[in-house]
Amino acid sequence: MYLNDNQINQMAQAALSSYEMTADWASAFAAAQEFAIDEIGVRPNRTAVLLAVKIAKVRWMAIAQGVKRQAAA
Repeated sequence: MYLNDNQINQMAQAALSSYEMTADWASAFAAAQEFAIDEIGVRPNRTAVLLAVKIAKVRWMAIAQGVKRQAAA
């Protein structure tokens, strides 16, 4: 079964939340995988989890850039 964009984005949000609490991308990977299993009811393949983590990393970079801009202003 393939995951749709919404499900991948939900996994990415779970990964981002985990990273915000742990500052560890390995924990974020596990959180995304666990989210899919627990909430979506699917055991995702590694590629789907890596995509979710990549999206979470992009979101984290956007947050960090926003903070830098606010600090510079």
